[in-house]
Amino acid sequence: MIKTNVSEIFSKYGLEVRFAEFEKVKIKETEKNYRTVFLTYIPYFYEPEDGQNLCRYAALEDYHKYVPQKLSEIKNELEKEYPKNIFDIFADNSPINEKHAAEISGLGIRGRNSLIITEKHGSFVFLGEIITDLEVVCEENKPSVCSGCGACEKACPAGALNGGRCDVTKCISALTQKKGELTEAEKASIIKNGMIWGCDRCQEVCPMNKDLKESEYSKNTVKLKTLTAKDLEGLTDKEFRKKYSDRAFTWRGISTLKRNIELIENQKS
Repeated sequence: MIKTNVSEIFSKYGLEVRFAEFEKVKIKETEKNYRTVFLTYIPYFYEPEDGQNLCRYAALEDYHKYVPQKLSEIKNELEKEYPKNIFDIFADNSPINEKHAAEISGLGIRGRNSLIITEKHGSFVFLGEIITDLEVVCEENKPSVCSGCGACEKACPAGALNGGRCDVTKCISALTQKKGELTEAEKASIIKNGMIWGCDRCQEVCPMNKDLKESEYSKNTVKLKTLTAKDLEGLTDKEFRKKYSDRAFTWRGISTLKRNIELIENQKS
């Protein structure tokens, strides 16, 4: 009965939901007596423009803000339905292993690029959850993987994918966020990919991401698809963070982006 009620509330807002026992997916101890995770996702796929130098998620409104906003409406309804229980929202910075929770709850499967792939929206999704002390009987799915075609591994510009694992020391998405000096090999990877923040290549070639439609989230947010040296010229770090406060890339500060832009623009000149 509880599962049905919760599923209907999530469905009302256009979201799928799956359930996992908190104790089986937690990675941090908490003071609260959490019992159950209500796991969901927000799709964000759209077709990029030529010359886009920000990966898809970075070009959109910061999901760390958007996902909690979306889930807050659901939280309000849950609190009305179950007034004696607590319901806390998380997105990324969570006391659970979100990918493992997605696997065992049946929300998605693990790709060879280490990303979660959902049936309806592929891997272009943001995970989010509401964690509660409400006890729900959870069916545990055996973690499953994709077909293993290897397209993502072959397409990775930096050779960061191997055997279903991602070497973050090579991953271009991680390199574009790395502070300080880069090695010549790291610089070459960023230049080869042409992105100043992030990388979507492994997702673009995945057959499970074929024929995806633009998400509602993407349609309803203003996209910032490119950043140039001119856009950042004269800005202090504080001014940069304020100007782009609604974007996920601001947490690293202006210097990292300036470095990446300089690498790529110098290569073109």
